[in-house]
Amino acid sequence: MKKINSRFQIPDSNQGFTLIEAVVATALFAFVVSSIIGVYISTIQLDRKTRALRTVAQNARFISEYLAKEVRNGTIDYGSYSGGLVSGANDLYLEDQTNTIEHIYLNGTDLFLDKNGVSTNLNTATTQITNLKFYVSPIGDPYTSTKNYNEQPHVTMLLEVTSNYGTNNSAKIDLEDTYTTRTYPARQ
Repeated sequence: MKKINSRFQIPDSNQGFTLIEAVVATALFAFVVSSIIGVYISTIQLDRKTRALRTVAQNARFISEYLAKEVRNGTIDYGSYSGGLVSGANDLYLEDQTNTIEHIYLNGTDLFLDKNGVSTNLNTATTQITNLKFYVSPIGDPYTSTKNYNEQPHVTMLLEVTSNYGTNNSAKIDLEDTYTTRTYPARQ
């Protein structure tokens, strides 16, 4: 009979893992897996928060750039304010280069542009406008013949944009910007 090499012998039952070794290995495995899951969940939450902040920033930038273009290329329509212009109002009336009246206003948590009877939402569905104020200066029309107001017309906008991604992943941006019209009133 041939002798089998001792390296290839089947181990006997005395050479297995002990109960303590199995418990320690299981505990170590559970610790590693729970750490990896914790890092994964934190990464997902950070991604959601970043996505919400990016959406809010893009929307605030779009609104700011749009209003800057409209104010700079048009004029403030003082005649559309019934009862006179109120500083800190939620709506703004502009007259564009084609003499069309544009009404920009807050309706609930959405910012709308009303032009030629057509309303357009300026913010996306994933954001809401939680605060909006327009401060127009001067409060009277500087283009009238009485020349009561001899000042370059400008609009200061205070805007707060918030995301709709839920309370844990919400982001908010406060924006203040001033836009000046390019039309200068005649000097006295």
